[in-house]
This record gives sequence, structure tokens and C-alpha cells, in this order.
Amino acid sequence: MIYLATILSSFLVSNTLQEIFDNAPSNGEYQKYIILEPNQIYLGGISGINEDGLNVFIDCQGSTIDLNNQLGIWTYASLGEELNLKVQYCNIINGQYGLYIQGHSKADISNCNFYNNHIGVKIKDYTEVTIENTNFINNGYLNSYCGQNIGGVEYPPCGYGLAIITEEPTVSINYCNSFENHRTYWENCPG
Repeated sequence: MIYLATILSSFLVSNTLQEIFDNAPSNGEYQKYIILEPNQIYLGGISGINEDGLNVFIDCQGSTIDLNNQLGIWTYASLGEELNLKVQYCNIINGQYGLYIQGHSKADISNCNFYNNHIGVKIKDYTEVTIENTNFINNGYLNSYCGQNIGGVEYPPCGYGLAIITEEPTVSINYCNSFENHRTYWENCPG
């Protein structure tokens, strides 16, 4: 009977990443310190890590964040109050973008997999991003209508594993792989 109650309670507990972020404790230098349970599936992204000066740590321990064709994890910070994000051991799948680093944010991404997103990682503005030991696989296949106008509906072009937009970001990429992304491994688009 206790075993059945444990199974039922696990179905009642929400595994959305947004709720976990909202309720995350602090730890040392991090105001939001998240360590996910290993080998689980968490739903949805985080709709705006945009508190200036915030330090966020996310360790998925190999778990999957399934974005369900929605937005991923987005950061934005103002000049002088940089936001710091460290993400490791995450499998981020099925999103408009996996991570979107914008404004004056800093990010350290390591040992992650970005699979089947429109764009795996999107970097813009005055960001500083380090990506290491990360795979970009099958990104850009959000739908089969990439870049087409069908019935008056304009679908966005197919994406990339990594998109660097504007000329200002500082990006360091080490020991990363790219497989079967729709366009190319990455796009550097100054405008």
C-alpha cells in the first residue's frame, strides 16, 4: 500500500522547470541553485532569468528538459549588473530555442546536449558565453514547413545548433560536436 501511495504522489508532484526555478534555494554565490534528480524528464523552460546581478546554477545530472515546442531558458541582464548562468549535464530538447543568452549576461554551458530545437543556443548582445563538451544534434527541425509560406502563414527559417546574433558577443567554444543540424553547426549573423 505504501508503494502505491509513493507512485501516486510522484504523479501529483509537478516537474516543470519554471516551478523548480521559482522555488530554488540559494547556495554560496548562487541565488538560485538547482540540482535536478537524475534520469528524469522535466517540462518547460524558464521564462526569463532577468534579475540583474543574479547568479544561477543548474545541474541536470543527465536529466532531460523537454520544452514541448515552447521557449527554453532565457536570460537578460542590464549593463553593470551582469547575470551569471551555469548549466551542466542537461539534455534540452524540442524547443524554439534551448538557451537564449541576451543583454549583459554571462553563461557557462558544459556537458549538455541540445537536440531537436529550432536553435540549440542563441547568443546575442554583449554576452560572454563559454560552451564546452556540448553536442548540438538535429536542431532546426521544429516543423517540416521551415522557411515556407503555406496558406498565408509564414514559417520561420529552419534553425541552427548555435546562433550568434550581432557582433558584440564573446563566445568560447571548446570540444563540441554537431550532428545533422538542418542548416549548419552555427550561424554568426551580425544583424
